[in-house]
Amino acid sequence: MKKWMMIPALAGVLVIGGVAVAGNAGHSFAATPKGLLTMEEAEAIAVKSVGGTVTGIELDRELVGDIYEVEVKTNGFEYDLDIDAKTGKVLRTDKENDNDDDFDNDDSDDKVIAPNGKFITEKAAVNIAMKQAKGTVAEVKLDEDDGRVVYEIEIRDGKYDYDFDIDAISGEVLKFEKDSDKDND
Repeated sequence: MKKWMMIPALAGVLVIGGVAVAGNAGHSFAATPKGLLTMEEAEAIAVKSVGGTVTGIELDRELVGDIYEVEVKTNGFEYDLDIDAKTGKVLRTDKENDNDDDFDNDDSDDKVIAPNGKFITEKAAVNIAMKQAKGTVAEVKLDEDDGRVVYEIEIRDGKYDYDFDIDAISGEVLKFEKDSDKDND
């Protein structure tokens, strides 16, 4: 009888230990957690599915597995897609009118225009953030903050979460926060 109780307990310890080891492995932006699509691959799947421009992407752990949540804007609509991070299958697509809900409620400063209409690329913004924090990029989102267009970037390394706001025109780091990762478990 005691052997039956030990086997599930041992299996539980092995599973928890495996998760702890996997969670502590520091990954770079280029090194996506083993077996998962990269953010670039998930973005390409989203754009192929609905067209448009990716404005935000986040790698999330759900009960069904790892999911990329991707926001895409196209032709006056905003799409929210869930993409299986292992298979690339689009699991969910929501479509709604694009009325700039991502920006603050005060529309007076939402008419931000970049000089020559040019922003730095998402990859350039991530590279700027990665100079200060190594780990896995968990979220990238283009947003407006106090009249500025910024890339909001979250990086995780298993010990800490790093949050950045990077000016989308100049590449200047406007905000950098480092918090313990234990709050996200």
